[in-house]
Amino acid sequence: MKATKAIKTKFLLILISLTFCLSGCNGESFQKKEIEDFIGTWELQGRSMFDGIKIKIIKNKQGELKGEILSLNNNKFVKMFAESNDSWVSSITRKSNYEFKLVEKKLGSALFSVYGLDTSTEFKAQFIDENTIGLSSESGNPQNSSVKYIRITLSEKTSVTKP
Repeated sequence: MKATKAIKTKFLLILISLTFCLSGCNGESFQKKEIEDFIGTWELQGRSMFDGIKIKIIKNKQGELKGEILSLNNNKFVKMFAESNDSWVSSITRKSNYEFKLVEKKLGSALFSVYGLDTSTEFKAQFIDENTIGLSSESGNPQNSSVKYIRITLSEKTSVTKP
């Protein structure tokens, strides 16, 4: 009798756990994303110094994704160390079906290189939705990050409204 009750309890716990897991994990954020989805014009959000900077990510002749600054924000340090058409994203590479490594050049990277310091910052990147990319450190979760790239255009012809 006790064995039957224990089996029923275990079965019920497994069923509840399975139901919770399946209903809570729709898998949308884990579906394969194409690296070409990065191509377009993006606005930086979540880092006060860089908020409002617009960058354009393109695929170059070698097939690599690169991003350059289209317009600066009003931050005095940004205006001092960056110009339109400067490189901002030096590479984007795939880590898994849904996760990427995005490398940004540091603001004032020329100055850092004089002193032998790192001139770029690596981020873990994931698409939160079609028009939002979350960035985080290696140990963070890009899905929950406040640091984002928000798409403002898909291409020169297609415009997307900002959320």
